[in-house]
Amino acid sequence: MMVPLTPAQQRLVDWLANYLRRFQCSPVVREMIVGLDYTSPDPVQSLVAILVRKGVLVQVGQISRTIRFTEAWRHENGERYGLTVPNFRLPILGTISAHRLVEIFPDAPIEWLELPGRKPKGSDAWYVLQVRGDSMIGALIDHNDLIIIRPEPNARTLKAGTIVAARERTRTTLKYFYRQGDQVTLQPANAAYPPTIVPADEVEIQGVYVGLVRKLWEDSYR
Repeated sequence: MMVPLTPAQQRLVDWLANYLRRFQCSPVVREMIVGLDYTSPDPVQSLVAILVRKGVLVQVGQISRTIRFTEAWRHENGERYGLTVPNFRLPILGTISAHRLVEIFPDAPIEWLELPGRKPKGSDAWYVLQVRGDSMIGALIDHNDLIIIRPEPNARTLKAGTIVAARERTRTTLKYFYRQGDQVTLQPANAAYPPTIVPADEVEIQGVYVGLVRKLWEDSYR
């Protein structure tokens, strides 16, 4: 049975459904403020709280990117909005530089990327990182893209030219991987940036690039 909504509540539902259909991940409150033409977070947070009580939305505490429709709402309304019931989701664990080695922050709050379709076999340990920089633009990986990473327990099985998330001490980067003897070359896909050459025993391959979800700028959320 459809829950009666006020015009303001329906407007938020329509905007959120359109956002989820386009980006396949939940928005942050800042994006909702921009997209709904508000000037502060208060009306957004109030509407979300009401829609949670009505059984339309669910949110995990105050964790970012966890605002989404309930399964009951999706089953009743998803087809009308062009939404499929998500079969699996992946954690967004932080950012990764596509142009230099940068410090990583493993204790950052976890966000989630919801994906439609069947859960890929062996994807329990997959995770998502947001790209910073444009040094992998030649591989069609751009600034702000969300990339899916598959952990790789044995770096010696990697083929030359595999795109990897590579960690050196507490720093990490996204690059093409090449190994020659006791050295590893982390090669960008942009001629404006030089390769990074480091001793092989100082490099940990955190994972292999699987694919991406493209994020657009906030101005396009309207």
